Amino acid sequence: MKRLLSSGPIGILLVTLSAMAISPEIIPARSFDAPAAVDGDQERSSRRTRRSNAANNSQDVRTLKARVAALQAQSDSLQGRVRSLEQRLQVVNSVLPELQATLRSAVAAKVALDSSELAMINQLSLILNKISMLEDKAIYVDSTNFEILSQLVLLENKIVSLTGSFNDIMAAREPSGRAAASQLGDEEFRKRYVSALTAYQNGQFREAGNQFASLIRNGPEHDLADNSQYWLAECFYDLKNYRRAIAEFEKVYIYSSSDKKDDAQYKIALSYYNAGNQDQARKEFQRLLDDFPDSDLREKSRRYLR
Repeated sequence: MKRLLSSGPIGILLVTLSAMAISPEIIPARSFDAPAAVDGDQERSSRRTRRSNAANNSQDVRTLKARVAALQAQSDSLQGRVRSLEQRLQVVNSVLPELQATLRSAVAAKVALDSSELAMINQLSLILNKISMLEDKAIYVDSTNFEILSQLVLLENKIVSLTGSFNDIMAAREPSGRAAASQLGDEEFRKRYVSALTAYQNGQFREAGNQFASLIRNGPEHDLADNSQYWLAECFYDLKNYRRAIAEFEKVYIYSSSDKKDDAQYKIALSYYNAGNQDQARKEFQRLLDDFPDSDLREKSRRYLR
């Protein structure tokens, strides 16, 4: 009976049921397969993660290698520059003592040159001071000489004027032999003329000028009227009224037969000269030389033209 039960289909079923009864915790076949599937997904995900991490790590390694290579290149370049600078430094160090010696020599030479220049400057300053003193002395001497010369010229002119006035007095005392067409008689005219010249010789220039002006008004046609005009101008000249003197000297030319024209021209030039108009004075002196070739005043005029 036992052999039949164990060997037939029923026996198989019984064995199965027995097994189930003995191991009630046994999970059906489908239940065994589910955990295996989950573990596979996790494994695959883990593999993918590892592969991704490996790829990222590989990329990082390549990047680091590239940066290392770049840094290595920069380091090589810097080392090359350092070697070049070291070589230049060696060259500088080799010539530095010579340059220092040259600099010291140049400084010493500059100090010596400065000392020489200072000495020369001092000497030049002394020379310039001496020149300045000599120039001042020369100017003083020239000024003194010029003043003396001017005084001599004035004295000479004064002597000439006094001589001329004396000659005119002597000439006025002698009748001319021709009648004078004037309000004054010839004798009266000559008497007043001598009186005016005497006042001039005594330095009474205003009084003399008034007397000469009266003679010209009262005897414009007298043969001594031109002389009266000349001496009237001389009075203004001696009063240093050079502008009025020039105007009065020019009136002498009204008298066509006057022998005082060259004297008047000379005094016109002197009036401009004493008034400070040197250019016009030179022109007037030159006019005397041109217009009066026989005048005894030509040599005096040439002195002012030199």
